[in-house]
Amino acid sequence: MTLSRRQEIADEKIIVLQKVLIPLVNKMHEKGDFCFKTVPAKGSGTGDYWVPIDDIKGRYLYAYFDEDPDWVVSSSQKIADDYQKVIAEYQKQKPEEFQNILENGKEWLFGKLLTWGGSVVEEGLLDHSEIAKLTDDFQKSIDKKGERFFGYFHGNVIGDHVYVDEEKNLYLLSMQIVPRPGRGYYDFLRTLDWLLLKTDCDFEKIVSWMKQNIENQDWEEIKLVFALRCLGILGWDMLHRGDMGKGDTEKKKEFLLKFIRREY
Repeated sequence: MTLSRRQEIADEKIIVLQKVLIPLVNKMHEKGDFCFKTVPAKGSGTGDYWVPIDDIKGRYLYAYFDEDPDWVVSSSQKIADDYQKVIAEYQKQKPEEFQNILENGKEWLFGKLLTWGGSVVEEGLLDHSEIAKLTDDFQKSIDKKGERFFGYFHGNVIGDHVYVDEEKNLYLLSMQIVPRPGRGYYDFLRTLDWLLLKTDCDFEKIVSWMKQNIENQDWEEIKLVFALRCLGILGWDMLHRGDMGKGDTEKKKEFLLKFIRREY
């Protein structure tokens, strides 16, 4: 699959940012109490995942899922939490790059609702009124919390962007800093929506991991942000890109629609 120009530009930005973030991350790791390292990486050429440039013996995090799903999830959660420390440290160095989070966050959020939701409505899996309801509920959350509804994140703390060497050291690849809804927990939800597509985990297990790993947050808000993430999996990955993941496709669609409709 040929990369779009938009994807090429995004990859180029990640490569540039790597030069700053790699030494920052590894310095923080050396000080201890930090769960991951990083190394220079490059895009796979398909836009799907990133590859360490160095020859590191190991495998991607998702390859451990069948053996120990709870370890995969807990490791992802720790990486998501530690990456917030990286962002905070980088923000001290480059405060000018962290302006207008409300405007930039809203632009990304409502753009994705339109793009991803459109695909699902065209397929007849959701009604336009359901996308309108999601849009309205997001606007209400923004009206209530303002820029506090958004945070800065990696955006792809997922199983094929985390590499694990033979000593089980974790390496986070393709580092970027992007505004997203769900301050404090978006990156972890991104972990879960990807696992829902790429593994055989079931609906109740996903809900259980959400409740176990996200603390001191409004549950209805979490469900709203996860509805967006599941809309992305269904509307973009499955319907647009044709990535049906692993397992029963129809069952996955059923789970995703249930999450999107927040029927749990």
